[in-house]
Amino acid sequence: MVKKILLTTLIVLLSGGLLGGWFWYVGRLEAKGRAEAQCRNVAVILLDSLESSIVDRQEMQRYITSIVKGQRTDTVDLHGIEQAVRARGEILDAEVYAADPHTIAVKIVQRKPVVRFEKGNEHFYSDPEGYLFPVSHSIDVPIVTGAIPFSPGPGYKGETPAESRSWVLGIVELARYIDSRNTLRSQIEQIDVAPNGDLVLYTAEDGPAIIFGDSAGYVEKFRKLEVWWRNIAPEAVTAEKQYKTINLKYNHQIICKQK
Repeated sequence: MVKKILLTTLIVLLSGGLLGGWFWYVGRLEAKGRAEAQCRNVAVILLDSLESSIVDRQEMQRYITSIVKGQRTDTVDLHGIEQAVRARGEILDAEVYAADPHTIAVKIVQRKPVVRFEKGNEHFYSDPEGYLFPVSHSIDVPIVTGAIPFSPGPGYKGETPAESRSWVLGIVELARYIDSRNTLRSQIEQIDVAPNGDLVLYTAEDGPAIIFGDSAGYVEKFRKLEVWWRNIAPEAVTAEKQYKTINLKYNHQIICKQK
């Protein structure tokens, strides 16, 4: 009986040792495989793609692929790629990591453009906080042209310069209000800055120019514009009653001038 117990114990120990050795060997092979795995895929994930589409997913995928393809996944400079992605003006935040031994994943939070400025060869967006960045892809937001009272320079990205910040944030509020109202969004096609600083709004239907003054009191000014559209515009259909401008800049007044 004692010999039988000893023999059984010896078999169990040998089996356990062989099994443990097998797992150790397989583990070493898997670790070696992971260490030698090359990056073959890049997955770009736009976390807010339903709200904004300022980042071109395919372009970003090609850009990251050109950096990492063919490298061993465990040697890819994830932090460096993350910094390079974050440096792009249209990107608010990014996270880069190895999703599996052959795939680098890039999660991106985009900036949300609310207005586009066009001044000569300088085309740039502003987000709701007044952060400016170059136009890389077109998106449907209100456009401001004309005598824009500041010039950040081509390719600029960063906070609005202090001396222009109040003006830009006023335009941002105005643009966001336009975008939040279906009628205004469909009618207002362009905001132009006149040489005297007045904002002049142009409609999609080639109606009269709307002299708006500055951005202050925009809610009341748009209320007056709605009065014009509802009560005056339907009657101004004949050549004798067509108007060239509608001036909303003065309190409690709508001043209309004919052609």
